Amino acid sequence: MADLKMTEETANDLGYLRNLAEAGQHAPLLGGRFAIMWGVLFSAALITQWLVLTGQAPFGSDKLGFVWIGMIITGWIGSTLLVRSLKGKPGAGSVGNRAESVVWSAGGFAIFVYWLAVMASVLVGKADYVIFDTILIVAFCIYGICYFATGGLSGNRSMYVIGALCFIAAIINGALIHQPLAYLISAGFVVLVTIVPGIISMRQEPSQIV
Repeated sequence: MADLKMTEETANDLGYLRNLAEAGQHAPLLGGRFAIMWGVLFSAALITQWLVLTGQAPFGSDKLGFVWIGMIITGWIGSTLLVRSLKGKPGAGSVGNRAESVVWSAGGFAIFVYWLAVMASVLVGKADYVIFDTILIVAFCIYGICYFATGGLSGNRSMYVIGALCFIAAIINGALIHQPLAYLISAGFVVLVTIVPGIISMRQEPSQIV
């Protein structure tokens, strides 16, 4: 009789641990703050590029490099500070959040490497400056991959929709390549696929361990 009671208690304990693990696996994602920050920086840089290319900015295209380099440096500093703010946050160690961190870190680095490759092709190689317009296509494709990967690993299916929007943005950029309008439209897509989801994600974050 005592053995049967012990067996039932063990089964209940195992069931509790399994439910706890499953809840942790599907814990709300904590990357919303990063999405908002990078979305604001990225969209601001895109709008600035559009203003410059259409002659509405107070400076010329020779200063655009400083705009993008400034965005990257500001983003790196901001990301470092935001990472520190996640220490002790409930759900930070869940499968979904670990996957989100790895996937987006790799995706962001891939975009940065492609930017460096484009810079090298212009400064060292024989490519024309118009090759810079391909960065948006590549960036949106990588964004789409990151959203699909994060959505699949975290169980958040809504990310598939955001990923699909990223792929649509890449196609539109292909259709509008070498046209200033592409940068303005891209800024709108960035708001849709980073800032809006980031705000929603932050509203779903747990405030404490329950």
